[in-house]
Amino acid sequence: MTGAARARAGAAAVALVCAGAYTALGLAVSQRPPGPFDRSAEPLAGWGVPVAWVFTASCLWPALVTAGICALVLAWRSPAWRARALLSVVLTVVAWQTSDLLKNLFKRTRPPYWFFHHETSFSYSSGHALFATIVYGLWAYFIFRSTFPAPLRWTLAALGVAWGLAVIWSRLALGAHYPTDLIGGVLLGTAFAGAGIAFVPSVLAVPSART
Repeated sequence: MTGAARARAGAAAVALVCAGAYTALGLAVSQRPPGPFDRSAEPLAGWGVPVAWVFTASCLWPALVTAGICALVLAWRSPAWRARALLSVVLTVVAWQTSDLLKNLFKRTRPPYWFFHHETSFSYSSGHALFATIVYGLWAYFIFRSTFPAPLRWTLAALGVAWGLAVIWSRLALGAHYPTDLIGGVLLGTAFAGAGIAFVPSVLAVPSART
């Protein structure tokens, strides 16, 4: 088996495992009252609300559309990054619509202790955790695998991961989700990322920082 085939098989396996875990978790939590694990996060709600809103806003549609435009410009200007940029746009759009559909299937109600902004969609799974994974997390991975100088790679990748984690934290701080909603969003985002890499394994090729 070639390296590309192994990468495709590994990505497909990750996607299947995460999709299965996502479904099992959703079925376990959506039709029953919050358990001790979910209730344990309630004291976090209300802390750092202004900062939390900044991170939350970075995964709302204006920010996502802006990121998509930047990715399309990158795809146009840099052939070496074209597959990654186009894949990230496609994954974001498809995951966005799929997440809304799945929320309406699981129909989990939101926590009752919201702060600042009340959202009308269902709670499982978190769209913000999904986007934190397939936007900030996936781009952190792409940058880490580039040939940028090591200090720059490590710094940018760490910033991407840290920002994604901050987005996830913000949903607890705003009281918008239970922890299992966020875990579900990460699982769904990872499933989409794995599926995307399985279908477009060329994104795993290491691009040059000069192209």
